[in-house]
Amino acid sequence: PTPPSGSYKLVANGDEASCAVKRGAEISDGLSLLTVAANCRRILPGIERAKFWREQDDDTIAFSANGIDPIVTFGIADGDGYESYAPALPLLSLAASAP
Repeated sequence: PTPPSGSYKLVANGDEASCAVKRGAEISDGLSLLTVAANCRRILPGIERAKFWREQDDDTIAFSANGIDPIVTFGIADGDGYESYAPALPLLSLAASAP
């Protein structure tokens, strides 16, 4: 289970590059505010526009600019955190980090 808010580290392809994302307040069922560091665009161009974190019924997480259309979608990873599966590249991992 994901905490209602928290800090996460977004990592590309096994730690080539990383940046910070922060899940904010929940605004409706499964939809929370999201803050993505500007330098995340180095990892996935366009991800810096994401403003929403949506947790789906199947435990996937999608980041979007409008709360609906995903920029990137993550599934539960083996071990801790999440791994992206859409888009297929670059492979991104998302794990809780110290605030």
